[in-house]
Amino acid sequence: MRPPNQNPEFRVLLLGNYLPDGQRSMRRFVELLASGLTQHNISVEVYHPPVIIGKLGAKGHGIGKWLGYIDKHLLFPFFLRRKIRQLITPHIVHICDHSNAPYTRWLQSIPHLVTCHDLLAVRSALGEIPQHQPRWTGQQQQAMILRGLKRSACIASVSNATRNDVARLIGPEPSRLHVITNALDDSFIQIANNPTDTNTRQDNPLNLPSSAPYVMHIGGEKWYKNRAAVLRIFSKLSQQDDTLQLVIVGPRFSEVQLKANQCGALSRQIHYMEGINDTELQALYSGAELLLFPSWLEGFGWPILEAQACGCAVATLNIAPMNELNATETLILDANATETLILDANATRPQWDEHASTQCLKYIQLDAPEKATAQSQMKHFAATFTNDSAISAYCTLYKELLTSNSTVS
Repeated sequence: MRPPNQNPEFRVLLLGNYLPDGQRSMRRFVELLASGLTQHNISVEVYHPPVIIGKLGAKGHGIGKWLGYIDKHLLFPFFLRRKIRQLITPHIVHICDHSNAPYTRWLQSIPHLVTCHDLLAVRSALGEIPQHQPRWTGQQQQAMILRGLKRSACIASVSNATRNDVARLIGPEPSRLHVITNALDDSFIQIANNPTDTNTRQDNPLNLPSSAPYVMHIGGEKWYKNRAAVLRIFSKLSQQDDTLQLVIVGPRFSEVQLKANQCGALSRQIHYMEGINDTELQALYSGAELLLFPSWLEGFGWPILEAQACGCAVATLNIAPMNELNATETLILDANATETLILDANATRPQWDEHASTQCLKYIQLDAPEKATAQSQMKHFAATFTNDSAISAYCTLYKELLTSNSTVS
């Protein structure tokens, strides 16, 4: 780490998320930014909306959500304006999550940018995604976010797919068409750079028998995660190997879901994990035959890179940005008629299921030298998504914003 600079070229204020919302991925994003900027000799401060009314029980749902809204939307603007008056110039304010874009209303006099992770919720509110129609209050919230993004001085999208949505919904101005891909945590980069660590079965938190092969999936219950396809692929694979297990990092499937997707008789071979740490997750990735990640939509897709860093190949649909993050071309699954599938998320497509499982099985059955070569390639690919690269790109944007602001002034 570089020594601290008493007179930094500029300073950065990172606006993080409201902590009671418990958004783990966004906390990690802010932590990576803060540590990377510090290593680049940039003075950085992380600033979260304070928990005031939320002390009464802010949560992500019910009355607790409304308590959080009071803190985030009514009280925090007062704290933010006071904070801005105290900033030492030159200073950049970086809104780390586009859901906080409404705060750009109070940043018009200071250089700032927003990182946009995805516009799925905004698109839903606009009626573009029929599977998820938010309530009136949700529509109003997304409209606030969209207005905030349109006011922003600069937007950095985490993928080309998100950048395309930004250009279409917010505007094609050059200041809004930057792409800075997310970075992997250093621990995943270290694993990826270890040539001797190639998908060797490690002790895993499930205590599965060492001889029991397993595929895995990670994700929540949102419709676009396409969890039904995970079950259908696993059902086909288990017909070829009845010892195969499925590890789910996320919520349980209901009995109805299992039966509807040919897994009614396979419940004993399906195992669930929630709330695991990175070390446990890395162990799962390292021991898995494959990560099944057939999402229809993602803003980025961190698990795709995490798995590959651990030598675990990933099956994805041939849709951006998932296909752009998949280093194993043979596991980029056909996405023909995907729009039809999206319109009917419960549609069964036996031919597609058969074809997808065949592609997965071919990879699983590769001989040792071929699999080692594939693992080496995917680890090398994942290792390029370093925090240092992301921070360098953000610093370039910061400097451009400061230069533009001084010219305007």
